[in-house]
Amino acid sequence: MRIIFLIFLLLSSVFADINNTKDLNNSIKYSSLLTKENELIKQLSQNEFYINYQTYLNYIKLQKELKRYKYLARKNPKYKEKYTSIKTELELLKNNQNIFKTLINLRTLPKPPEIHNPFQIFNAISYEKEIKDILNKNQKKYILFQNTLKQIKDLFRLKQKLNQKTDTVLQMINDFNIIKTVYLTKLKTINSQAEIYLNHTKNKIKYEINKLIFLAVLIAISVIFFILLKHFVRKYIKEESVYITNKIINFINISVILLIIMFFYINNATYIITILGFASAGIAIAMKDWFMNIFGWFVIITGGNFKVGDRIKVYLQNGRVEIVGDIIDISVTRIILYEDVTLGTYTDTRRAGRIVFIPNNIIFTNPIFNYTHQGLSTIWDGIDITITFDSNHKKAAYLAKEIVNKYSKGYTDITKRRLKKLKSIYNIKTANLEPRIFTFINDYGIVISCWYLNNYSPLGLRSTISMEILDAFKKEDDIKITYQTYVIKKENGQNQQTQIPL
Repeated sequence: MRIIFLIFLLLSSVFADINNTKDLNNSIKYSSLLTKENELIKQLSQNEFYINYQTYLNYIKLQKELKRYKYLARKNPKYKEKYTSIKTELELLKNNQNIFKTLINLRTLPKPPEIHNPFQIFNAISYEKEIKDILNKNQKKYILFQNTLKQIKDLFRLKQKLNQKTDTVLQMINDFNIIKTVYLTKLKTINSQAEIYLNHTKNKIKYEINKLIFLAVLIAISVIFFILLKHFVRKYIKEESVYITNKIINFINISVILLIIMFFYINNATYIITILGFASAGIAIAMKDWFMNIFGWFVIITGGNFKVGDRIKVYLQNGRVEIVGDIIDISVTRIILYEDVTLGTYTDTRRAGRIVFIPNNIIFTNPIFNYTHQGLSTIWDGIDITITFDSNHKKAAYLAKEIVNKYSKGYTDITKRRLKKLKSIYNIKTANLEPRIFTFINDYGIVISCWYLNNYSPLGLRSTISMEILDAFKKEDDIKITYQTYVIKKENGQNQQTQIPL
């Protein structure tokens, strides 16, 4: 009996160890399944299809709660706040009420572009790239959806093994299978549509390229024909007529080419407008100065700032060259001046009497001085004479003023009458038009500065007044004219030149 009892105890111990081992294995397996489930749920929680579906379920749930709280709020006002909160939340989620619209978010195809000219070929090529990109993205979306469905099925199997509830996951699988069918149908429809669009676009591109090649051949034939015609002209026509004849041939050639292009694309007014736009832009860039000259002529004619016969002064080459002369003509592209003898020609160029051609666009970039605007033919002119410090400067100023008054009185009266007319055009305040005498001190004497109204060609009167003042000062013993002089000193056997004001 003892032996039997011992055997029984031994067998019991062995069976207990086996059961414990099975429990341990089952526990490890269960823990592993839980880990896989958690990882899978974590992955799904970052998946856009899974998130959108959960949002859809939440929307359905809130709809049911809204009905319940609507009923409760009627009976008890304390539920009204909860009812309002749910209603607001539903309003935010209203875009998720259609599960097919939420999950099947494939990109639609844009319509093929119109191809009626060579420039639109580039748009068509870009369109082909855009279509392929859309198809590629849609395919990736569908693959992602399939992977999502596979993960949900894996989650269902894990829950079965873990003896968890699978109703919600099973419903999700059924819904996703229905959506998959619709998804695949829509994807095939888009792919078929894309194939039709691409074939249509390729045929259009091919047709337009062939049309362009034919156009290029016709233009080449036209160019070759007129080149041969020019060769014939140079061979058989007099040399003095070749230049004009070539100009005419070039004009006819360009006209024929334009007619050929218009014949090919006359059915598309938009293209003709485009061509004219590009041509106008090219001409405007290439002939910018010429167009600006025409526009300047229009401004000159309509503005009335100066006209033929006016005396003007213009600075050219960034102010380095000064031109004063009378306008003898204003053409569409330029102003023509007859250069007069002025103080500038006397001191700088020592030349005058030239015909000067100035482009009209200068009025937009350079100041132009009009000496005879609106009949105002007088200007202020000035003469400076320096006397010594010990001279009677009051007498000198008086004598100078008397002389200036004598010779400029006529111009002063003329200016007064002309200014009255100008006041009706410009805001001119009453100005002192009488001669003005100023005295200044400089390094080597007292400057008597005489200012007076003179003719717009002032050298004659300036010369007369200068000599009169000089003669008047010479007659006075207490007025001495001074100027800079140089005294040569000899120091240490060497000559040294020093400037000394006297």
